[in-house]
Amino acid sequence: MAISHEPGPQSALARLWGKHVALPVTRFFEGFLLRRQVERLYLVFGGHIFFQTLRTAVQLDLFTLLAQEGPLTRQEIAKRLGIAEQPARIMVLGLTVTGLLRKSGAKYSNTYVSKLLLDKNSPRKITAYVELQHRAMYKGLYWMLEAVREYKNVGLKEFAGDEPTLYQRLAHDPEVELIFQEAMQELSVQANADLARFIDMKGVKHLVDVGGGDGTNIIAIARRWPHLRATVFDSPTVCEIARKNIAASGLANRLDAVPGECFADAFPRDADCLMFAHFFTIWSEKQDRELFKKCYDSLPPGGQVVIFNMMQHDDESGPFSAAVGSPYFLTLATGAGMLYTWNEYETWMRDAGFHDVRRHRLLRDHGLIVGRKP
Repeated sequence: MAISHEPGPQSALARLWGKHVALPVTRFFEGFLLRRQVERLYLVFGGHIFFQTLRTAVQLDLFTLLAQEGPLTRQEIAKRLGIAEQPARIMVLGLTVTGLLRKSGAKYSNTYVSKLLLDKNSPRKITAYVELQHRAMYKGLYWMLEAVREYKNVGLKEFAGDEPTLYQRLAHDPEVELIFQEAMQELSVQANADLARFIDMKGVKHLVDVGGGDGTNIIAIARRWPHLRATVFDSPTVCEIARKNIAASGLANRLDAVPGECFADAFPRDADCLMFAHFFTIWSEKQDRELFKKCYDSLPPGGQVVIFNMMQHDDESGPFSAAVGSPYFLTLATGAGMLYTWNEYETWMRDAGFHDVRRHRLLRDHGLIVGRKP
């Protein structure tokens, strides 16, 4: 039986370079020059596979096992996890290729990143966020094409209720809502140490953390700045959680939580600093500009507004965190937000009336932007 071959890069090169040159040139071109591009395509094309491999390892507690007992062979891994060797082999292959495990001889061990973030005993673990990706993000992002076409968070159809945002609909599924809160707590732990270290509260008397969640941010900042009063401004149920954490921190004499809706309700009185941590990414440009104007009108002369979150490069070329995070806000969260550039935030601040607008670059693509009311 004859096998037909369709024209491809090799045949095109053969016509240009001749038969004897084409094969070595093609091998060099594809094996060396294109290798990184092809491997990156594999990561994109097989993203769901690599993620589910990761999630499986997290659920089986592989990274915790290796942190406690590793390095281990795949036979030892299979025995400890109570699974057959062939599935264990498939799982550790995927984790090794993606750099989450290190293979030395026949034994596997955690890399620095997996030990730091995926060992369930690590104080900086993100294991709940991995599960949130599986339980919420993956279902919602299935509808990204429709969300792009309609400019709407179409992925909400995967969740019960008729509310317009994911945050509201999660109340219908307490199990996933709990996973969401645990994931947000993990993300706060990753970032708030840098926030507390670099934010300057020297001249601030009363900080209000708008959308401040469970109080993690203001607790960390208040410990760094012992003169400071601080308040969480969030929904009533979230404020209940924040008050419990504040009480447990021993800082209830300086910290509080006040319920309110950021667009409809007035900010707490006497605030001379309004902070938004991982908050402006949720909303559209129009809504963010509205919030900046509201901040300007609420603050006294000399008061300041602070934005803290991951930032997109000003030339809109990255980073990866901006590209990974933005589709979630479009397709699932609100249908309006994304990770904006430094320059966009700074422009919106100035347009609202703020002066002396400054940016401060932090670790892991995070940053602070501070504007002051004249």
